[in-house]
Amino acid sequence: MKKTLSVASAVTTVAVAAGLLIAAPAQAQTTTPVELPTNVVVDESFDPAGEVVTADDGRSTRSGNCKDRAFAVVAKMTQSLNGCSVIGSKASTQVQYKWYKHQGNSNPCIWGKSFNSRHAPTWTTLNCGTGRSKFVPWGNVAATKKMKGLTGTGWAGVQWQ
Repeated sequence: MKKTLSVASAVTTVAVAAGLLIAAPAQAQTTTPVELPTNVVVDESFDPAGEVVTADDGRSTRSGNCKDRAFAVVAKMTQSLNGCSVIGSKASTQVQYKWYKHQGNSNPCIWGKSFNSRHAPTWTTLNCGTGRSKFVPWGNVAATKKMKGLTGTGWAGVQWQ
C-alpha cells in the first residue's frame, strides 16, 4: 500500500510539474501600423517596424522609445548603425542630434544625416570635439537617423541619439 501511494504521488507530482512547464504558445505581437501624412516623402532608410518619432511641431527631440546608440570612430570615415526613424510633418521640420565622446584617445568630427529641400539625403556637420547638440534640416521626410564620423588619429567611442 505504501508503494502504491508513493508511485501515485510521484506520477501526480510529475504530471503537475509537466503541466506547469508546458507553456501556452506565444502570442504574436501586433505592431501598430505607422500612419504617414499624405505630404511626407518616404526615404529608403525608413523603418516603420522600429522606433518611430513624429515631429508634428516642426522640431523633433528625443522622445518615445528612442534609445541611445553608440559607435566607434576611427581615422577613416565610419558610419553608425541606424537610429530612430523620424517622420517630419512639415517642410520646415528640423531633427535634433545629440552626441558625446565617452571614451577614446582622440576627439572625433561628426556628421548627421539630414535632407535638403528636394528631399535628397545630405550630411550636416555636427562639429568636432567632445560632444554637441544640433538641429539639422529634415523637412517632410520619413527616414532613419544616422551619423558618421572620423578622427585625425586614434579612435573615439561616441554615444548619440
